[in-house]
Order: sequence, then structure tokens, then C-alpha cells
Amino acid sequence: MSPPVVVVAALSARMLAESARRAGWRVIVLDLFGDTDTRRTSGMWYSIGESESLSIDPRRVREALDAASRVPNVIGWIAGSGFEAHRELLDDRRIALAPIGNTRKACDAVRDPACFFALLDDAGIPHPDIQLQVPADTAGWLVKRANGTGGVHIHHASATIAVNGDSYFQRHQAGRSMSALFIADTRRAAIIGFNEQLIVSSNTHPFVYGGALGNIDVPRSLREQITRAANAIVSRAGLKGLNSLDFIFDGERCFVLEVNARPSATLSLHDRDANPSLLALHTRACAGAPLDADESNPFDQTASMRGELIVFADRDRKISPEFVQRALNLGWCHDIPVTGSVVAAGAPLCSVSADCAHGTPPATLRKELAARAATVLSIDITRKSGHADLPLSR
Repeated sequence: MSPPVVVVAALSARMLAESARRAGWRVIVLDLFGDTDTRRTSGMWYSIGESESLSIDPRRVREALDAASRVPNVIGWIAGSGFEAHRELLDDRRIALAPIGNTRKACDAVRDPACFFALLDDAGIPHPDIQLQVPADTAGWLVKRANGTGGVHIHHASATIAVNGDSYFQRHQAGRSMSALFIADTRRAAIIGFNEQLIVSSNTHPFVYGGALGNIDVPRSLREQITRAANAIVSRAGLKGLNSLDFIFDGERCFVLEVNARPSATLSLHDRDANPSLLALHTRACAGAPLDADESNPFDQTASMRGELIVFADRDRKISPEFVQRALNLGWCHDIPVTGSVVAAGAPLCSVSADCAHGTPPATLRKELAARAATVLSIDITRKSGHADLPLSR
């Protein structure tokens, strides 16, 4: 009998596809970029939106899922990044394939600001102050979009900033930007690992997600605080499968920012050969399998740290076959654009990864990632377009 087929859908679905292949499945990928390594991992790829605007087109998603539903042995589809703004697809009866992940109701519970922060207050979980209306004095406040992702939806608040229907205001909290990847069974959570987020400023976006360091060592008090918070959120919202919790750590206390009710970008930092495929665990949990109550964490907390860093293009680039081949040969370069695609200056070009022994200072891993990013940017065999305003067309 041929192996199961799973559909993974996201703004960029490379890491989901790789985890699915580790589970022994065949993969159909729906995303915006169709990068070289993504296509090599998948048996079929569909474009579901425009990369220039990082926007998913629900009509194209439905059409792609309809085509995928006719593939023999397909078991369902998994929504990743970008579907925060299209949660209606999770319970769309026009889609024949079953979603493998959180229900629409559970997603709404953690993505609607009024519901989510009321849930945190009810559970006694610390978080930065929030307001749904523009503060009288915007100094020290951020404005966020509840349906946003990747940090491009976060700005410093001002009296003149344009506010959208899903916007809310959150007091800026100083500290270390972190996240925890966890798996849930609607009742409790198991922390897979902790991550330090790498936040970069890009043009008019001061809080862009630039990558992360995974499986970092954390104090016992931090682990206990986040474990309590994750369990409280899971039991109240009914979360299942893989999720991630973003928070700020000030050295003593954790302040919860948001929950991504889906497999997050940090999945690839913890999807190791020594562990089972995280997407296989996600699918099992979403099918109703309970977490082992006697096992506080099924993952090796002493495994090496792994980091991934997004490499932003230093200039407009048209991708040549030579660039693609050299990037593939490096072994630690990922999300490699296809030959002939165009990447505008300041847009994501690819990503790089690196490993360090557990307990290594995070600064050492950051330094290695920066060196590898410089190596990629030094590959000077991409062809310049000559147009300063060339759009991203990966």
C-alpha cells in the first residue's frame, strides 16, 4: 500500500513539508514561493497567493485543496503561517479535505484580542497592558493586527497611525523576546522546546521576525511559568496539536504576548532525527490521542541548539542556476528561490541554519548564523536586474 499523502499550506511551507517527509508521508505543498528545496521535498506544489504582498488567496486555496482531495490516500491538510487572517477556511464546508489542526473556535479564542486577554486575566497569566482603542498618550504603546504574522503587523503606536478593524494596542514590554513550541491534547500541554526570537528592523517594520535560536537553556522558573501558562491556555481554549506561545522574559517574569494556534516557524529547530516527526505527533494529537500524563516532556532537552536566520537580499537579485546550485551545496542554506525568480533588495532571499552544543552561549550561535548569511550574500553570481523598484517575485 502506498504511503499516506498530507497537504501542507502556509506562506512558506518548506519546514512543514520536510517534517511530513520525515514521517514517511508523501507531501503536497501549498504556499507562496515554491522554493527549490520545497519543491524537491514535495510531490506536487500549488501557488496560493502573491509573494510580493505576503497574501493568501482563499479562492486559490480552495481550488488547490479540491485538486488535492482527488489524490489517492490523502489524509487531510495542515494550515501553517498566514491562515490567521483566513480562519474561515478551517470550517469551510466547501472544502472536501479535513483540516488537521485546531478548530475555528479554538483559533478564535487565542487570536481575538478581547477573548484572549480575558482568558489570560481569568487564568492569572501576566501580559502587557492592552487597549482596543487608541491610547490618549501613545508613547510606549505598540499597535498590532490580530490576524497578522511574522512581525510585519507590529508598529510603534502614534496618534496618526492608521488603525484597521482587527487592530489593538499593547504596552511595549522590555525584555528578551522568546517563544515556546508545545504540543497539546485540548486538556494539557507538553513543552517541546524554548526559543529566542531574532527580531530585525526592516524599512517601516521595526519588529520583523528574522529567525530564532531553538532548544536554548532556560532557568527552571521560566520553564515553570510557561508550562503553567500553556496548560491554562490549552484547557480554556481547547488547543490541540502543535502550537507556539510568544512571550517576553524580563529576567524574572514572563509576559505572554500571543499564541500561534498552528505549527510555527520554529518547528524545524526541534524536528531532529533522534525524535519522531513533529508533524506526525501533531496529526496524532489532532486525531484525539492524549498526551502521556506521566511524561513531562518527550523531547531531549540536552540536544544541540539549532538556529535559523532569514537572509535579506542586499540588492535586487535575479536568481541564476549557479546561485541555486551553490546554495544547495552548502547544506545549511534553505528556502532557496527557483532559478529565474527575482528578489528585491530588503526582501527575504533565503535562510541559513547552524547547530551548537547545548549550553553554548546564544551569542556564539548568532555569530555563526551571521557568518553563514554573509557567505550566502557573497555568492556574486546572481544577476542584477538594474531596476531599483523591482518587486519581490519569488
